[in-house]
Amino acid sequence: MEAVYPYAHTIHLILAIIFLGYVFTDVFMISKVKDKLQGEAKETTNKILGPLGFKIFPIALLIIVLTGGMMMSQYINLEAGFFNTHLQQVLVFKIALALIIVLGVLSNIYKKFTGKAKSNFMENHFHKLVLVLGLLIVISAKYMFV
Repeated sequence: MEAVYPYAHTIHLILAIIFLGYVFTDVFMISKVKDKLQGEAKETTNKILGPLGFKIFPIALLIIVLTGGMMMSQYINLEAGFFNTHLQQVLVFKIALALIIVLGVLSNIYKKFTGKAKSNFMENHFHKLVLVLGLLIVISAKYMFV
């Protein structure tokens, strides 16, 4: 695992930047533009951007989770323990935050494929929550090695 760790770490960071960058752009720019559009222009914008986000969001998150799991196994395992060190405690906190994001994305994917309507929260506020959780994850990552 030590030979693969730097590659997993690099991929993880690049995709995390892309993932949070997309969410940031959606929260602060795309949603504001959509609010100002009306009628056919708004519908066309949703038809163009929706499928693009649906392709990027879950795939990036899947790879982030897989590379994160690879890296996590170096610090949390049966030999090293789970809550013994400061690093492990912060890492478990990060994992819990990431799990909230993953469950939300899985819920949205489920709703999309079953044709069920998203809740008001998931429709209007989920990306804001993802942005806050993502920033907490980034801060926690820096705090792990203090």
